[in-house]
Amino acid sequence: MKKIFTVLFIFFAASNISFSQEVTKIRGTVVDEKNKPLNGANLVIKGTIDGATTDDKGTFDFETDKTGAQTLIITAIDYTENNMQITPEPGKELILNIKMLKAEVKTDEILVTASSFTSGENSKVTLTPLEIVRIPGADADLYKAITTFPGSNQVDEGSRITVRGGDPDEVLTILDQATLYNPFIFDDTYNTSTYSTVDPWSLKGINFTSGGFSARFGNALSAVLDLKSYSMTRGKGVFAVLGIGSGALAGVYTDNSGKWGGTFSVNQSYLKPFFDLNGIAADYSKVPEAKGIGGTLSYKIAEGSYLKLYANYTGDKIGIRNNSPSFDGFFNSQSDQIFTNAKVSFAPSVTSSLNAGISYSIYDRKLNYGILDTRNKDVYSKFRTDFTQQVNNKIDINAGAEYEFNQSSISGVVPAFSFNLGTNAASYNVDTTISSGRIGEYVEAQMKLSDNFFIIPGIRSDYHTLSKKISIDPRLSMGYQLTKYNVLRGTVGMYHQYASLRSFEGTLNNDLQPEQAVHYILGYEFNKDGDIVVRVEGYYKDYSNLVVFDKTTGYNQSLGKGFAKGIDVFIKGKYKNKFTGWISYAYADSKRRQFDAQTETSANYDITHNLSVVASYNITDNITVGAIYKTSTGKPYTPVLS
Repeated sequence: MKKIFTVLFIFFAASNISFSQEVTKIRGTVVDEKNKPLNGANLVIKGTIDGATTDDKGTFDFETDKTGAQTLIITAIDYTENNMQITPEPGKELILNIKMLKAEVKTDEILVTASSFTSGENSKVTLTPLEIVRIPGADADLYKAITTFPGSNQVDEGSRITVRGGDPDEVLTILDQATLYNPFIFDDTYNTSTYSTVDPWSLKGINFTSGGFSARFGNALSAVLDLKSYSMTRGKGVFAVLGIGSGALAGVYTDNSGKWGGTFSVNQSYLKPFFDLNGIAADYSKVPEAKGIGGTLSYKIAEGSYLKLYANYTGDKIGIRNNSPSFDGFFNSQSDQIFTNAKVSFAPSVTSSLNAGISYSIYDRKLNYGILDTRNKDVYSKFRTDFTQQVNNKIDINAGAEYEFNQSSISGVVPAFSFNLGTNAASYNVDTTISSGRIGEYVEAQMKLSDNFFIIPGIRSDYHTLSKKISIDPRLSMGYQLTKYNVLRGTVGMYHQYASLRSFEGTLNNDLQPEQAVHYILGYEFNKDGDIVVRVEGYYKDYSNLVVFDKTTGYNQSLGKGFAKGIDVFIKGKYKNKFTGWISYAYADSKRRQFDAQTETSANYDITHNLSVVASYNITDNITVGAIYKTSTGKPYTPVLS
């Protein structure tokens, strides 16, 4: 396995630079309603990146070259945003004493369903975005960071993840209502690690649910990674990142009125000099290369209403030598991916919100190894709308609908027998295209029946145009707050996922049932404001209608079944914004009859024991050190020697 490590970063930032103008020094304190200092409150002058974060004594200080009337925005978790008018004067000092008011507790404060790991502005977050980026060994990759959570495992050494004994394709990734089917570079490329294309810095919130997820998410059996980006950009700046093997340039702009803003990013790898230096370039016909360009454009239609456009292109190439029994040569891979998304969000009333989005993506991949020479092209498009109505302080109603279109085509030459890849091997030409649509709708209620007890009943239904099958999924989550920091949660629900388009190619009359899983989850959590978190959770998943190749008929049929059961444990500690560490342990037992298996046996990703220990320490605001230890015992196998 050859790995690429970026070990040196040089950061450049250019924004609002002044060489001769005098600045205003702004300092002071931020306290709560009881005059206690607030640690971690953020202050920024609107339309700039001039600002600071309070320390454990509630104090702050920074400089600005802005003059005249300005708006200082102060935010803190669990507190109402404070917009203060200030007038900086060059060469003078401005001293501020700021008091923050506690925010009104909303219904969703304890409505964190079972198996969820959240990141964002909620006071009960499991991990902050900065903690995720700083996880040692994750290379600031969101998916690799998630593998330090219980129940999730890394596939090979790439970014793809499996959850609780399920298949990687059973994990659904959502970004601002759009589905990301291939958010990776070097995906499934022989002997090369996979990295995700998701930028964690651009995310406002992250919700990873390893089971028992909401009725708003469909066509997924195991887990959901729900990502939300900022509706409007913040500040101005240009940033360059230079590393050994890669470089990137990014920028952000927000106009002074706060009406519109945009971002851009460009990245490119340059690995050949380092491969030459280490004498391994001869092992590659194409040295691994990755590139990307993208950006966003946001417009504030009105207060609380936004339009956001997103576009991104990523591409990669690699050609690596491989010696197989039938062919000694280079495995060549090239992929190009385009993703676009448009989202509009607004509030029809003071107690409701409406979000609508439309997305389109193309994933084009070419493979060549011996006689194998193929091109795969996948097209995805989706329209989705979600509506939330707050009936009162204790009940929210959520409803939505979506339509998704998938098309997959493959063309080229494939070997007649998979074990013979020689250039003169028997082969045949392929040129097929298959497509399908899916219509889904859901409704659920978030109900806080008392100060300590909530339930979330929901139901969704999906219709698959290719198989002409309908699925109906009733789901129920509930929780009881024993004390201020102690919560019991449970979930039971039905989940369906339609088989891949390639699975339908091996059927008679497209007759496949939607694959089904029933989740049973019960867990306990102690969460003291995110500083101390203890979770213990047990689960059982009952699978049915899995796709199996039936040797008696020669077709794919919905004859498979299986189960997954286990216990997840998560313990996290945090000390004065300096030290963060957690221990994650998962026990799982997963067996299935699926794909070519004719009997129920250990699943492909049956990882019995999985342990992760993560620790990081902030030496300064800019320097962090950390370490990670991982061990696991997986599915036993016997290596083939001859």
